[in-house]
Amino acid sequence: MHKELPNQMPVTEITKNLQTQVLDALQVAEEAIVDSVRNVANAVEPVLTNVPRPYASQANELVDGAFSFAEQLLKNQHDFVTKLLSATSPNESKSAPASKKSTASA
Repeated sequence: MHKELPNQMPVTEITKNLQTQVLDALQVAEEAIVDSVRNVANAVEPVLTNVPRPYASQANELVDGAFSFAEQLLKNQHDFVTKLLSATSPNESKSAPASKKSTASA
């Protein structure tokens, strides 16, 4: 077992705090970028009204598809790492050969 040093925050808590700070900072930055892009789009709209935008109608669908794929990929990677961690645990290592034998004889 691993002992926590006195007056020291657990690494899981440090990680959660850091993740929260990063996500909060990203949200502030993203809001500023969206506001800036909106301002530029509003400013140039009168000039660009006749400029063709061939994929504009499909933009949301393309973004949704890309993020759906990324979510599935991330889920698959999470499952893979979970299996790796399980395979390295002492209890799992002892039971793994037994389960292989039972499937081999079936």
